Amino acid sequence: MSGVTPRCRTAPTYDKQTSASNAARPPIRASDSHTAILFFSHRPEREWSNKRFVRRDRAKSQQVAGALYAHSLHAARSSGLPVLEITDAQQRGGSFGTRFANAFADAFAQGYDRVIAVGSDCPRLHEVDWQAAVERLERGAPVLGPTTGRGGAYLIGLRREQFDQAAFAALPWQTPVLFAALAQYLLAHTETAPSLLAARGDVNGHRDLVALLYAPASLPVALIARLRTVLGPLEYTVPVAQFASADPTRNHPSRAPPWSNRLRRLRARA
Repeated sequence: MSGVTPRCRTAPTYDKQTSASNAARPPIRASDSHTAILFFSHRPEREWSNKRFVRRDRAKSQQVAGALYAHSLHAARSSGLPVLEITDAQQRGGSFGTRFANAFADAFAQGYDRVIAVGSDCPRLHEVDWQAAVERLERGAPVLGPTTGRGGAYLIGLRREQFDQAAFAALPWQTPVLFAALAQYLLAHTETAPSLLAARGDVNGHRDLVALLYAPASLPVALIARLRTVLGPLEYTVPVAQFASADPTRNHPSRAPPWSNRLRRLRARA
């Protein structure tokens, strides 16, 4: 499959759904769908050690990880789709790529034709229009949700025939070039460009968490309240100006995310 040349030149589409518009759509009924959500994450008691959310405070870091995990899992379950919760306790493999690819393969082995993978580090996962993502997969387009300024992805949706386990595992996971490599992989394994959701930020450490609490718009009140209670008043007093450039798309001249230009160049070389 790695030698397939894309024939479809349709430009990628972008998701501009908000949590309000998403709430207006009824949840997907699991019995009607051959799509599952793969919730792939560390348990909170492990996540805190990888992403020190609160400096020099293990207990608070674990509480933050727990809050983000619970919020993300609730967002996935609210979709109405079956959710396959795969933590480090069930993951198999020596590297992130191998463990992630094994989890995808296991989901397809359970009989699902389409799998949407998410993690626990995107606090705006509740904004995703799951119905739209499913519909795009049904039409044959893989779905990607790019992370803001990271070069990664907070959501990856694939059909069974778009998944090559060895090639997927070999992608440069947890690096700033992942999104470009992932887009190139999908262009080589499908006949259409990936469908892009809106870019959303993730939380990978203390600085990201502080920035999140300074820009809580659209976040559930309960999540923000819980995080601020855990952190206390002195944990998020960094000046807002330090985070003014956190979103590289804010001053971008085009309304489309900058990744669209990268995708056009990849298709032109295909």
